[in-house]
Amino acid sequence: MRDDPSGADLIDAARRALAEEVVPGLTGRPRYVALMVANALGIAAREIGEGDGLAAAEADLLAGEGADALVRAIREGRRDADPALHAALLKRAAIAGRIWKPRSGR
Repeated sequence: MRDDPSGADLIDAARRALAEEVVPGLTGRPRYVALMVANALGIAAREIGEGDGLAAAEADLLAGEGADALVRAIREGRRDADPALHAALLKRAAIAGRIWKPRSGR
């Protein structure tokens, strides 16, 4: 059970207030810093919002093995042409894209 508004919603509201109400009155370095903070808040809000999907994608990607074991298997060629790994990597990449580059593909 989650409270409304969620943490992600609160962070996004703070980001919007900063970007829409504070940034327009700034110039130079303070404007750059405020925009950087607004961007970081947006990333954090999206990461929180994608939390369940991100956890599921990570579980699919690791499929019961640790990250080190997965890396080793990939480097040794034991996971070449593995459709399950390919699907898990695509799923994880899609979520990362929504977090880090939300305007891409829209």
